[in-house]
Amino acid sequence: MGHGEAGWWKQQFVNADDKRNGSLSFDEFKDFLHPEDSDNEEIKKWLLTEKLERMDYDKDGKLSFVEFCDHTYDIYKNYVEYETAGRRVPKPEEKFSELDLDKDRFLTVEELIPILGYLHPGELSYAKYYASYLIHEADDNKDGNLTLEEMLNHEYIFYSTVYDDSHEDSEDDLHDEL
Repeated sequence: MGHGEAGWWKQQFVNADDKRNGSLSFDEFKDFLHPEDSDNEEIKKWLLTEKLERMDYDKDGKLSFVEFCDHTYDIYKNYVEYETAGRRVPKPEEKFSELDLDKDRFLTVEELIPILGYLHPGELSYAKYYASYLIHEADDNKDGNLTLEEMLNHEYIFYSTVYDDSHEDSEDDLHDEL
C-alpha cells in the first residue's frame, strides 16, 4: 500500500488516533497530516516500516550492512555533511555499528528511529535547514546569529524566499476588458 492510497490513509488515521476513540484531537490530527514530524512512536515505526520495505533487497524485514550502504547511508550522509559543514561525518561502518543496538549485524525498524528525520524529513526539518541556509548566507561576521543590520544588508535573500521576481509574460495574465 503506497502513500496516499485509501488503505494508507486509513492506517495513518489509526496510527494517529492515540486515544483509540475513533476521532482525532488537534495533536492527533497534526500527526495525521504530518506523520514525519510526529513524536508518536507507532507513527515513527510505521513510516520506517514503509521506508524499510523499499530498501530491503532480500525482503527479510531488516537492513544488512550492504542494504544500509546502498540506500540509507547516502541519504543520512548528505544531511549530516550539511549540518556539520563536512567536519564530522561518520563512516558507514561507524554509523551502522552505532545504530545496531543488539549487534546482530542487521538494522530493524526500531534501530532506525534515531535517523528517521534524515530518511523521512518533515516540514520542521525543511524549516530548520532553510533557516540554517539563510543564516549562512546573511551572517556577515560568521557568529552564527543574525542582526537586523545583517538581515537588511541581505534583504534580497529574504525576499526571494517568499517572492518570485521572475515576471515572465504569460498570455494568462493579459486581460482585455471592454
